[in-house]
Amino acid sequence: MNWFQRVLTTAAVGFGVLSGAAQAQTSQNVILVLDGSGSMWGQIGGVSKIEIARDVIGDMLDDWDEDIALGLMAYGHRQRGVCEDIELVVPPQRLDKAAFAAAVNGVSPVGKTPLSDAVRQAAGALRYTEEKATVILVSDGLETCNADPCALGRELAATGIDFTTHVIGFDLGSEDAAQLACLADETGGLFLAAADSAQLTETLARTVEVIKAEAPEPEPIPEPEPVVVAQAEPEPVASGPQGLRVRAKLCEDCEIVTDEMFYWITDDEADLNGDFAEVTRSGSAEPLFELPADTYRIVARYGVAFQTVTATVSPGTLTELVVNMNAGHARFSAEATAGGTALDDEMFYWVYENRTDLEGNREEITRSGSAVPLFRLPVGEYYVVARHGVAFQNAVIEVGAGSLTEFVFDMDVGYVRASAIPTTGAAPLDDDMFYWVYEARKDLQGNRKEVTRSGSAVSLFRLPAGDYHMVARHGVAFASLDFSIDADSLLEPVLDMNVGYVRLASVLTEGMAPSEDGPFWWVYEAQTDLQGNRKEVTRSGSAKPIFKLPAGDYHLVVRHGDAITSRALSVDAGSLADIEVDQNAAHLKLTALVSEGGAPLDGDIFWYILSPETDLQGNREEITRSGNAVPIFTLTAGDYIARLRHGGATYDFPISLTAGDTADTKVAIN
Repeated sequence: MNWFQRVLTTAAVGFGVLSGAAQAQTSQNVILVLDGSGSMWGQIGGVSKIEIARDVIGDMLDDWDEDIALGLMAYGHRQRGVCEDIELVVPPQRLDKAAFAAAVNGVSPVGKTPLSDAVRQAAGALRYTEEKATVILVSDGLETCNADPCALGRELAATGIDFTTHVIGFDLGSEDAAQLACLADETGGLFLAAADSAQLTETLARTVEVIKAEAPEPEPIPEPEPVVVAQAEPEPVASGPQGLRVRAKLCEDCEIVTDEMFYWITDDEADLNGDFAEVTRSGSAEPLFELPADTYRIVARYGVAFQTVTATVSPGTLTELVVNMNAGHARFSAEATAGGTALDDEMFYWVYENRTDLEGNREEITRSGSAVPLFRLPVGEYYVVARHGVAFQNAVIEVGAGSLTEFVFDMDVGYVRASAIPTTGAAPLDDDMFYWVYEARKDLQGNRKEVTRSGSAVSLFRLPAGDYHMVARHGVAFASLDFSIDADSLLEPVLDMNVGYVRLASVLTEGMAPSEDGPFWWVYEAQTDLQGNRKEVTRSGSAKPIFKLPAGDYHLVVRHGDAITSRALSVDAGSLADIEVDQNAAHLKLTALVSEGGAPLDGDIFWYILSPETDLQGNREEITRSGNAVPIFTLTAGDYIARLRHGGATYDFPISLTAGDTADTKVAIN
């Protein structure tokens, strides 16, 4: 538990009037709205989008800030064709990772895409008109329930206190992306596009980081036992309202603080449980509290600096109190190199106590995602970590009472903007790219340590100056690059992927329309090993796949039902080959009848398809089988024996299939 979390915990204990729900209060409330529409069963790289989303959200939960409440809303996951199918699966609450992951895994896509109404309901569940609220929408398609996401965004932004929708468009086309981007733009949120698992991971991680950075500082009450700081004696004033006017300064000789103050007034004495009952509170810099005559405990907060004092309100008098916060300021900025380019984005800072515990760990005090943050801190020494991309620097700084400490971090960082082309002279690739950056040096096992990765077609990496090894992937084509980067410099490598494309379709026989379902494809290396086996390169269950392959020779296998065809395949870099594979196959539907022209058999039926030839022992080779009463087989054209087992009897029927046939064959057992 870090310092700030400890303050939150003690605050909840210290106020006896708080309910159990308030004691579990979090710094921000977020609802994840997950697309459960039928299109989420669509596949990317042979894996359904809903499975990818489940896995990536599970990873996101590992990094979720426990001080940010998280809820789950899903739509289109229970009924087909129903726009009202929206459910708050998990109300916003402190994260129970196992329960939340189970809820996400329970979302099974079937229906429509009422994304606008889902976001509206999520906003309502977050009480967006009363307090800060954030929605993360993950969707793979357009609104399908006659609503306007742009208009909704404007409405929620206008009526909410501080409402934001971050939108992650998963596997969207450009037109779809424009519509969803509008919802994010109108509410001041992020719109991020993700084309695959890696990009979904990256976009969710970025969104979570933004939410963490924007989380309002909770309004905690320090430890129950007050530490009374020496103050100037409160001065009773004979006129004016009865009560207490409180102000603060950062040091004994400092001016009065005019903003960013928060005060709590509690009873002076704790109850038997050590709790202090809250009387009132204010976020004004110079509040005036009208109070009954009594002695009170005052907790003042400035940034993450706290002080606790006591004061007495006398009958008919206004007591003036000035609290010495014993605090100062720290402002940080960063440069790519000393005296070089000032960094004005993608900065993140953590402030820790400088001292370490017995395990060498420091307690976090606060953090910021601002490029030039101003921290309000108690007097003391701090350990500060700055991050830009994957470049980190640290420094020990000291904050004095009423003073401003300014520190500029030398991030020693350079930039690599990587892109790729299919072959020399071709246009840059704009999708399905993935890059890994590794340290240049290898360990004793010959492995390199990964530094960072990106799924963007054109990826900008922020790296500490030094030597690296990059690997790029497009489909199953890989390219690599060794490079060095200097601080405050930009390197723009273009990797030649040496990749070609093959678009495949399968027909039962020449001249027929391509099959829309059923085929499964494998691509193997052309050469065989000593045992005659080939190494698999890739596969697809799509009816009409497009393979992205390194230029070269391959062996292609396609299976449709029980018809299997193979052929050699050559791929040229930068080219697209459309290949139609003739399966020389037919469909066979079998129905067993009680007698010629009689009723179909409907129970205790099993079918076998056998070769017409027998071996030396008189046995036939089994091609396939089915336990369906009326099976449909896809078979290579030729002759077969259809064997029917019914009860204890077996019946054999000769079958002859011509390529392209859809044979509806009825056989009578009597």
